Amino acid sequence: MSTLVIEHGCNCGPGRLGDVLREHGHRLRTIRIHEGKLLPGDLENVDAIVATGGVQNVHEALPWMEQEMELLRQAHALALPIVGMCLGNQLLAAALGGEVGPVRGGIQLGWIEVELNHIGREDPLFAGIAWKSMQPHWNRYGVTKLPPGARTLAMSAGHPIEAWAAGLRTYGFGFHPEIEPGAFAAWAGEDPEGLVEVGISLEDLQRQTEMMYPTYERLTRRLFENIALLLMPVDRRYGVAKEIHH
Repeated sequence: MSTLVIEHGCNCGPGRLGDVLREHGHRLRTIRIHEGKLLPGDLENVDAIVATGGVQNVHEALPWMEQEMELLRQAHALALPIVGMCLGNQLLAAALGGEVGPVRGGIQLGWIEVELNHIGREDPLFAGIAWKSMQPHWNRYGVTKLPPGARTLAMSAGHPIEAWAAGLRTYGFGFHPEIEPGAFAAWAGEDPEGLVEVGISLEDLQRQTEMMYPTYERLTRRLFENIALLLMPVDRRYGVAKEIHH
């Protein structure tokens, strides 16, 4: 069994989330859709899914999007753990009946404060994480309406749904908890107009990153450890412990 990682762009892999999953014994199977790789036709031997970001948006209706959304629907129905980030977050929400649209102001770019609401503060995945934290963004679209039965976990001044969950094992993140310090420079090469839209230089953005990154790295590593240990525990995968009784 493996965790299926669906990548949509050269600069949008699982990043540090993938590193932490490997550290905790997870085996990753990566499908790079942007390189023309094909998704599996079913979920046989798939134990969890991580859908990463990308320069696309869900409204582009690219040929592989419906197949990915069908795979996400099936995984959710089977209660397999799912994490969607940025574009993966959009596809996950759309797959489950939510809506995706432009974010306020046309783009979210840079370090933006994200705040957990009262539901997010009680969610085990956010245990040990500050209620307010600065998180990196580079997106023009976000989840504007949750899938039926889903719940909002976090918000920002620019967008009301920054993180959400459906059921016990499906989570979406509109921001990027996974990046390394050089991510903004890579994204600027793909979307230089974005910096102009928000009126910031890459140099200023990199200076902000130097200030924000140590705290961000510490908090998001805790998030990833919670994902590895609580959402996608290896002991349940391999049958070491099927149930936890208190």
